[in-house]
Amino acid sequence: MAKQPPNDTASPITLTHVTVYGSRIEGQLRFAPDAPRTSSPRLIEQLVRTFPHIGDHACVNECGDRFADVMEHTSLAHVLEHMVIDLQVQAARRTSQNSQHEAAFVGTTEWIDKNAGLACVRVSFKDDLVALAAFRQAIELLNNLVQVVEQEHV
Repeated sequence: MAKQPPNDTASPITLTHVTVYGSRIEGQLRFAPDAPRTSSPRLIEQLVRTFPHIGDHACVNECGDRFADVMEHTSLAHVLEHMVIDLQVQAARRTSQNSQHEAAFVGTTEWIDKNAGLACVRVSFKDDLVALAAFRQAIELLNNLVQVVEQEHV
């Protein structure tokens, strides 16, 4: 179990703990009471600057078979799931000797209690340390995006 270190300002989304299993990693998220729970077109516009291929991810959803079909109006926990996957794919590409072999990752997201702002994100991994780093980087990036987009509305 790993905990996010405290910071000077309250984060909209906190990774409260992480559990590593044999082939998947599970992160529990807590959304601040005033934090948005859902993505917006503006947030996704900012997101794709860092993750240009995230919309191409396969994704089982009610609107289609790609993440792009729902990414502008899905839970931020679901966005985080795809960010973690994308970061792992990027890491695998950097370390792979064979560029023909593409690493495949899968994930799921569910609300534990949406009203309380509790969600669970599960993602497969090839390397647990890479997955842990991906979770931490993704939560930091997502919080920054949420804060930037919220400041634009002030």
